[in-house]
Amino acid sequence: MLAEDVKIKFRGFEPSHDVRSMIDILLNELHLKSPSQSFLSATFTLTNGIFEGVIKITSSAENFAVKAADATLSGLRHQLFDKVGGQLREWKKVRWDK
Repeated sequence: MLAEDVKIKFRGFEPSHDVRSMIDILLNELHLKSPSQSFLSATFTLTNGIFEGVIKITSSAENFAVKAADATLSGLRHQLFDKVGGQLREWKKVRWDK
């Protein structure tokens, strides 16, 4: 994976080193499960005590996008990765059933 294949933005807060590392690891895992030659972008925003996140995966095979909000970064992470993981699993299932 190339660094330019995964873009991460944080708005309204600066994550700790541990949080950034955990998100990096999870996004890299998602990128590995994504269609080949995919680009992944993630934005995490803190507004009025609520974390919002968006993950987008773009590729020539398929595009995926998920959005979620939670009072905690951990809860947000679980929602986002469960949603995009489900989309990727469904895409692979449909793709291989053809």
